[in-house]
Amino acid sequence: MKKLIAFALLAVITSITSQAQQPPKIILHLQSADTLVHRSLVNQVANLKKEFPEAAIDVVCHGPGMEFLLKKKSAYIERIQKQNFTGVTFTACEFTMAQRNIKREDLVPYARTVPYALAEIIKKQQNDWLYIKLGF
Repeated sequence: MKKLIAFALLAVITSITSQAQQPPKIILHLQSADTLVHRSLVNQVANLKKEFPEAAIDVVCHGPGMEFLLKKKSAYIERIQKQNFTGVTFTACEFTMAQRNIKREDLVPYARTVPYALAEIIKKQQNDWLYIKLGF
């Protein structure tokens, strides 16, 4: 019995240790058209990549936050691209796009799309992604 308990304890410790060494996976949820929020987002991505260079970051945009991904309005997203971060993705909500008559070609070319932004956030959280809501 003691061996079984020791083995179980060792398995738990090994699991915790291996998870602690994994780089973080971070969702940045953007639902704001406010350019101050967009500027803050650029700074936060830079700070996160300094602290966690191997982190995966997904900026998930929907509703008014889609403004961030529009070619004609995306001054701040270009600053992120110039820094050439690896592991940073930008996700647009197809539901919002349909509601606002936004076409795929209206988005910055490196944006990916998903059917529903909130469903994407839920799926990522179920897979151990950390969630951060952006905005003031």
